[in-house]
Amino acid sequence: MPLSQALRLTSILLAAASFIGLTLGAGLPEWLAALTGATLIVVLLRNMGIKPVEQLTTQMPVSAIGWNLIVLGGFGGFWIDLLWVSGELLPAGLHFLMVLMVIKLFNLRLRRDYLHLYAISLVAILASGSLTTDVWFVPIFSVYLFAGVWTLLLFQLTKNSEVSGDGGMASFIRQASHEGSSRVSSRLFWMANGLAFGAFLITLIIFFTIPRVSAGIYQKGFGENLRTSGFSDTVNLGAIGSIKRDPSIVMRVELTRSPMRDGRPLYIRGVSFDRYDGKVWTNQLSHRRSLVEESPGTFTFRGKRAVSRSQLGEAMQQKILLEPLDTPVLFAAPFIESVTGMFPSLFFDATGAVYLPFPSSSRIEYTVLSRSNVLVPADLGSEPGPYPEPVVRQYLQLPLQSDRINALAGEVTQRQHSPYEKATAIQSYLTHNYRYSLDAPLAEQHQPLEEFLFMRKTGYCEHYATAMVIMLRSVGVPARLVTGFMATEWNEYGNYYVVRQQDAHAWVEVYLPHSGWVRMDPTPTEDNPSAGGPLWKVLEPIVDNIKLQWNRLFVQYSAADQLAVVRELKAEGMSVRNKALDSMTALFGTFMVALGGIVTHDMSQVRIRFWGEVVGFIMISLALLLWVKWKTPWAAWSLLTKTSSNELVIVQLYRRMRAYLSRQGLSRSAAIAPLELVEVTRMQWREAHVAVAAITELYCRTRFGHLPLTQEDLTRAEGYFRCLLELRKPHE
Repeated sequence: MPLSQALRLTSILLAAASFIGLTLGAGLPEWLAALTGATLIVVLLRNMGIKPVEQLTTQMPVSAIGWNLIVLGGFGGFWIDLLWVSGELLPAGLHFLMVLMVIKLFNLRLRRDYLHLYAISLVAILASGSLTTDVWFVPIFSVYLFAGVWTLLLFQLTKNSEVSGDGGMASFIRQASHEGSSRVSSRLFWMANGLAFGAFLITLIIFFTIPRVSAGIYQKGFGENLRTSGFSDTVNLGAIGSIKRDPSIVMRVELTRSPMRDGRPLYIRGVSFDRYDGKVWTNQLSHRRSLVEESPGTFTFRGKRAVSRSQLGEAMQQKILLEPLDTPVLFAAPFIESVTGMFPSLFFDATGAVYLPFPSSSRIEYTVLSRSNVLVPADLGSEPGPYPEPVVRQYLQLPLQSDRINALAGEVTQRQHSPYEKATAIQSYLTHNYRYSLDAPLAEQHQPLEEFLFMRKTGYCEHYATAMVIMLRSVGVPARLVTGFMATEWNEYGNYYVVRQQDAHAWVEVYLPHSGWVRMDPTPTEDNPSAGGPLWKVLEPIVDNIKLQWNRLFVQYSAADQLAVVRELKAEGMSVRNKALDSMTALFGTFMVALGGIVTHDMSQVRIRFWGEVVGFIMISLALLLWVKWKTPWAAWSLLTKTSSNELVIVQLYRRMRAYLSRQGLSRSAAIAPLELVEVTRMQWREAHVAVAAITELYCRTRFGHLPLTQEDLTRAEGYFRCLLELRKPHE
């Protein structure tokens, strides 16, 4: 492939990679994405030599002034987009950037046009990287990096003129392209790919050397967070059911230093509500206070628990990756004792809910230590204990309602005496006599709870939880409604729970005199098979685990993670060193003991180890020296050692000759072959033909024939070059 065509191809690929990244990360408007994509396809077909496309694009009735007017029109559209359409600087700027890319793709004529396209592509790929933290950015960036290396090399090779005396890498690149050849050679192909791969490795090293300060200012773009329901100050009856069909992932919960999963669902608590007016639940204890920061990034509850330490359950530590939500609630298993994460501050209310200062616009990862209350034997007896006065005052409130609910609660619990027995009876009654359904239109009813209990007998989880709370309060048992998520999807590849919008749930917390707040769930289970075929069911957890590890190892890579990696590498290095020393001891110990004069039979293991290290080091060093001498493992080193000082002199002399001929108006093209240069000189400047032919003959003999030059040959070539410098090409 000719170098000029390869340059156009890599430039288009560079622009395409940045466009795809920006489209996936920013969500460009459909019309703009279609326009840019179509332009890339058309320009690519034109570069491949498709005649109809080439004729169509070359006959476009747009002059240079017309393109300038289009640019001005696009700039005007940017202000319209900024002020009235998008309303934000970032999306308006990105839309204008794509318009500039379309214009520049149709005008790749001069070298500065290519530079403009590279600048646009660079800004686009940087914007794409800041707009997303998803794993798909890796292949996009890899393609961009490889295309960028190729583009820079080809851009250098296709320069119209060379600077006299330039060398180093530029000289090596031109030699790799087979001086005088106008096509991409196999040597250039492998060298460019090697450079690209090396650049990728360097990028990885820098990526892991420098920890992430943040996950990107615009990592979620300019879209909205995931919408949730039931985690604000109010809950309308039937509100949670509206999001039960959404499979979007809300969080991933990994259990660390905790009991292994036993098949039961994991309840992830959000907020609780204490007051119900017949339609809406509200939280009258929502006043928020600051959590105490015990150490940097660790916030701890100092409030005294209502139960003694011996009545608490086993500690559960969770590592949670939370997606951006439209609520400041921080979710975790009940009840939170401490939270660790990169938070400026945290708040809590009297019900145990924890809040961020404001809803997060990016993914956050935090660790929570939770400890639930356990049911103590004292609450299983027939004699109820006394309730604390604040609990009675706050959690026995009842709305204005018909006596039918009170009568039903009394009927269900007439044979029970203790609060726990009453709660169990009501839970069993609701679970076995009502049907769970997402199709029950109960949110618009005038009295939704009565409608649920006595007419439809079908509802969402919040209907069951509301019914149980009100029935418990009717018989004098304090209770409250809790909203959160019930996680049931276990990823066996990553050992964590996947929590989705459709896992949103409401349940009940019952206050028992000795045990405190205990969770109970009256909602019957529902068979809700996940969508997709068997293949997707197998692949989905694998893909999701890759996403989680990507976020943990790349996106959220911090200074603490960096230190942990260094410590792990150090530990692994010590382990390898110890194993190597043990092997040396086993290998050389018997041999050295047999020497007699060097060691004695009663020498210690440490001395054997020391001499094993010495002998092993000497043998390995000798082996490396012999291998380097005989095998010459590095191709680049081999190339340099083959090049004698005489060869370097003739190469530089030839380059200076070409530069001089170029200044005289001859052979301005860098792609002309050496023998073609001699022929052109013979036809256009006969006086210089002898000198040019002699220098070129010596250059070709050394450069391509690898024949050695004598000092006499070099002296003769320098004489020809001096004669050439004395000549001046007559102007025609």
